[in-house]
Amino acid sequence: MNGTVEARPRIVLVGAGWYGQKYLDEMTSRDVGGDLAAVVDIAEDLEERYPVIRKKRIPTYRAISDYVLNPEKDADLAVISSPIHLHAQMILECLGQGMNVLCEKPLCLTEEETLSLSRAARGAGRFLAVGWQLNYDRAVQALKRDILAGRFGAPKRARCLHAMRRGNGYYARSSWAGRISVNGWAVYDSPFMNACAHHFQLMTWLLGPSMTLPIGVTAAEGELYRGNPGVENYDIAFLRFTAEGGVPICYYTAHPLRTKNLGQDALVEFERATVTWGKGKPFRAVTDTGEEIVYGMDGGTPLMQKLYDAVQCVKTGEAPICGPEAGLSHLNAVLMAQRFPVRDIPASRIEWLEEGGDRFPCVTGLEDALSACAESWALPKEKGISL
Repeated sequence: MNGTVEARPRIVLVGAGWYGQKYLDEMTSRDVGGDLAAVVDIAEDLEERYPVIRKKRIPTYRAISDYVLNPEKDADLAVISSPIHLHAQMILECLGQGMNVLCEKPLCLTEEETLSLSRAARGAGRFLAVGWQLNYDRAVQALKRDILAGRFGAPKRARCLHAMRRGNGYYARSSWAGRISVNGWAVYDSPFMNACAHHFQLMTWLLGPSMTLPIGVTAAEGELYRGNPGVENYDIAFLRFTAEGGVPICYYTAHPLRTKNLGQDALVEFERATVTWGKGKPFRAVTDTGEEIVYGMDGGTPLMQKLYDAVQCVKTGEAPICGPEAGLSHLNAVLMAQRFPVRDIPASRIEWLEEGGDRFPCVTGLEDALSACAESWALPKEKGISL
């Protein structure tokens, strides 16, 4: 691992759009323990879009290669929030310049590339952290420590329903949203890959053999649908995976809903306890003896804890808990699911909702189908549900 940094770490933000703006807001409105040294983004109007950049006199660059030409290019941490298919190249560029890296999820799109990036970070003597924010949640970490200690016995099965409404504006925000590939680069964007990925990754990570590793996923079955006719990939998924040890993990997610948020509603059964969590609910374990253990609320740890932890690790020379391997099972599950056929929802089943200047496709009966399947750990065909 890299040595300690005694001065305040210098941070470069790579990508200031969509989620990158959250990092920009955090670093310009709060003391994160380090200083924002530069913003790298292809947009030419950054200072107009984000007046705080001009106000705080933060240098901007169009590419990482432009930044490193700066005589004051030394930075300790790069925060990458760029399009998925650019992550790997940008990570290697930043590692090559001696920076530690915090990259937004998903890290990349193959297991081989994930492991290669992990090796590159070790070879550079720097860390590569990934922004699976729930892995940084202190309540989640406490729960995982109890699972690893054997407090609840072996896992038996797990499930989660997590769906969020997304309209045409969401897909218009970038060239890769909802796409299978962009200019020959795979992206596989879908609710399971991106917006609603967190709680599947969380379940695999909680069941993993160490604080840094997830449980492996070995097989998959499922049904995929396309409700928004303007989307290339699927936007509805009913999925059931088999994890190591024969543990079933079910996941239900979608975007073309009338309901803004459906879930999160998660349940993991162990030999001697049941663990649940969800929106507005704490992570809670109830043992077979009736003991109740409440770990804390989902979101009790700040959303940007990943940034604070990365800055602290730059100072101490340690590595954040969530490295490249933490998302491997999610990635492999995405690749397994991507092989399933995608069925188009008939136009007669789609109603369009106009709200806030956006247009949302709403598949009739979708909320009921998702809830019914999640309740019974089933796929639609097993329930006789037709979409």
